[in-house]
Amino acid sequence: MNGTMRPSFFLLDPKRIPFWLYPPNLIGYLRVASLLVALLEPNPGSSLAVRSLCLSLALDFIDGPLARKLGMCTQFGDLLDHVADHITMFWLVYITTDSQLNAALNGLHCAVALGYMAVTGHYFKHSAAGNVVTRAIEANNYFNMPSLLWNANSWLIPLVKLSYAVEHGLPRTASTELVDVCDFLGCAVSTAYTIAVLWPSRTQGKAASSTFARGEEKSRAD
Repeated sequence: MNGTMRPSFFLLDPKRIPFWLYPPNLIGYLRVASLLVALLEPNPGSSLAVRSLCLSLALDFIDGPLARKLGMCTQFGDLLDHVADHITMFWLVYITTDSQLNAALNGLHCAVALGYMAVTGHYFKHSAAGNVVTRAIEANNYFNMPSLLWNANSWLIPLVKLSYAVEHGLPRTASTELVDVCDFLGCAVSTAYTIAVLWPSRTQGKAASSTFARGEEKSRAD
């Protein structure tokens, strides 16, 4: 099975259960539930809200690798994951920034991402091709300087701010000059990415990734 494990227990066998009950997708539901707890908490800087957000983010590092290990990668699971990603990132920025521009640009990115997935059925990175900006940000599976700055703006800096708010009673928006500079650069990357995906190359969006295409064909065959 090309390195994919051969499960015997029915919940680990993609041929014996519907895709919405795949364990990676169940983890995705738990992630969404923990995110909702944070969103509905009256005080977004409370210990419960912060821990719920951290749990949601931690689960993000589990569902994808588990899906690949079990041969349970699906378009549904990928969309569920990225929708939760972008709502989480926008919320983190929204509750920790005192810059209306930062919040607005991240809100725009979230809206574009959700709209893009609703129209195309897949995330930016799973398009057939891209342009110079998207390729730069997505290079090396997002492990590059522009993407690291984007991550800093969208969740690393907000989480640090929230941790200080919970542990030391600082305002959620408290910051430093160096942090603000990194935040600004990350917001610039996010904005560039937003603009870039709205003006893709001619082949952009014509096909989802081959992984999902094969997965969908396999699901229909089963």
